Amino acid sequence: MGQKIGRFSLGISVMLAVSFAVTSCGSGNEPISLSDQELADVVNIVQEHGTVLESASCQVEVFRIEGSTTYGWATCAPSSEGASDTGAQVDAFPFRLDGEDLRRPDEGKNYQKDVEELFPEDLRSAINQHTTGLAK
Repeated sequence: MGQKIGRFSLGISVMLAVSFAVTSCGSGNEPISLSDQELADVVNIVQEHGTVLESASCQVEVFRIEGSTTYGWATCAPSSEGASDTGAQVDAFPFRLDGEDLRRPDEGKNYQKDVEELFPEDLRSAINQHTTGLAK
């Protein structure tokens, strides 16, 4: 009788674990992935309207998409070989893209205030990590 109860308990435990795993996989916590075209559209907007560099080539990390708003980090560098003579210029910044309207924090003393205005609180630690990485 003890073995039957033990097997039954083990079976219940396995079913609960499987149910939990399936429920976890189906939750809304999964990152939203962009299609290649959607990511290319974001990169184009960042390159055309976000960076201070001319003829820049940008890489974009998307933190989150909420409706028509995309939050992310862009790292841009001059794309032409002639521009590389000006030194190791890089323009790295957090951005908020509302449709096609791109906004980024101002440099200098207003930077932190702008980050707080533009980005949800839970994304600010990711922005600070990127900013700290730039200072190294």
